[in-house]
Amino acid sequence: ARCPKRGALLPPFYPGLACVPSMDPSPSPGAARWVILLLTCGGLFGQFYAFDNPSALNEQMQQDFSWDSQFQYHFNLLYSVYSFPNVLLPLAMGLAVDWCGYRSLICALGFCVVLGHAMVSLGAAASSWPLMIAGRIVFGLGGESMQVAQSCLLLRWFKGKEVAFALGVNLSVARAGSVLNDVVSPWAASRWGVPGALWLGTGLCVLSFASNVASTLLDKTEGMKAGLSEAANEEEVSIRDVLKLRRQFWYLAGLCVAIYCAILPFNNIASAYFVETAFAGLPLAEAQQRAGNVMSILFLVSAVGTPPFGVAVDLVGMRSQFLLGCGVLLTFTYTAMPLLPPAVSMLCLGAVYTVFAGALWPAIALVVAEKQLGTAYGVATALQNTGLAFTPLVVGHLQTSAGAGSFGPVMHLFSLLGAIGTAFAVLIYHTNKATLGVLDLPSEQAALGAAKLHEEEALVLAAQTKEIASYL
Repeated sequence: ARCPKRGALLPPFYPGLACVPSMDPSPSPGAARWVILLLTCGGLFGQFYAFDNPSALNEQMQQDFSWDSQFQYHFNLLYSVYSFPNVLLPLAMGLAVDWCGYRSLICALGFCVVLGHAMVSLGAAASSWPLMIAGRIVFGLGGESMQVAQSCLLLRWFKGKEVAFALGVNLSVARAGSVLNDVVSPWAASRWGVPGALWLGTGLCVLSFASNVASTLLDKTEGMKAGLSEAANEEEVSIRDVLKLRRQFWYLAGLCVAIYCAILPFNNIASAYFVETAFAGLPLAEAQQRAGNVMSILFLVSAVGTPPFGVAVDLVGMRSQFLLGCGVLLTFTYTAMPLLPPAVSMLCLGAVYTVFAGALWPAIALVVAEKQLGTAYGVATALQNTGLAFTPLVVGHLQTSAGAGSFGPVMHLFSLLGAIGTAFAVLIYHTNKATLGVLDLPSEQAALGAAKLHEEEALVLAAQTKEIASYL
């Protein structure tokens, strides 16, 4: 989905802050917008809780599926099939908004989330991998796109300076659902089993669906009273523009894939990793609960740190330095993880996850021309989901081949991804020096510098085109 009046696809995990529409603030529509913001937060909370249900229940599920020698492969497949549809969905979301409207789309996507997680819960009760995998596909059809559809609604109510705040709060509250899942799901599974813990997630998805429906109804009625114009798309994602994207963008996209594929797939197996390594000497139930508590640190840091760090980046810039620091810290964390306390490891990953998102997505908006933003965000999102679709399969294969309790090959993979990310960050740092250092300027100065740079590039391109035409 694109920002109204701008055409920029909203980036995942840290949406909107890099594609704020350049519109004058509308007359304040009163308290309704804050109620709508609260409802949209509730609309994502249950979805984020349910998405990470399997990761918090890895060890418990392994006990229930003890008959399956390919458990790790099938478990990681639950995350791969979620990402496969979203390789192309980000590029089609704009058309979907045009076709059925963002309100209908939010309701349809919310229903997919509820139906998909209910299928996962039924599959767990029946010990059926096919039903669980099918449920994750349906869940993925709704889950990944819900956030961008919601952003169309929020951008209608929060214009000018407040849109970054609204989208940041929306994401932070949603991430609180991930934190709650890591703490509550092991506890719920110890009392009601894995199916009971998953049904708890389904119940929260139902509440989120009701919250999303309420937000669309309130948006329609109060929007008419306030005289707000409907959100609309004015630009289409152009595949032809992909070939025109600058080299620096491709470095950023490569860094995006490397970092996210190093963090999120590890979180999928973190419960099993900590239970079988750092907490191996504890009773199983206690080890599982402590692993869940430690896992919650990653998203807790993200939920608390995302809004203030976004403000900090706006004020100080230094995006290329932050990205390079993320690559170095990520590589160090995975290399030293066997020696680090689990809480320290997850704190480092949470810091990387938060700082990286806050620096990356605004950086993309600075290295591509405004008319290419839709294409740029679409390509970056598609590449990220491609990586997140295949990396869990590789992780599952490595775990199955290494045997139970052996995580060496998997940790080497994550360290390698961190090193690849560091290499991309070094390239970004050096190319930034050759482009007026735009990425390291505060946001206002960076926007002016980027506009000047794009204008100069357009003039050079026009001159080259004219010269070529003169020879023909």
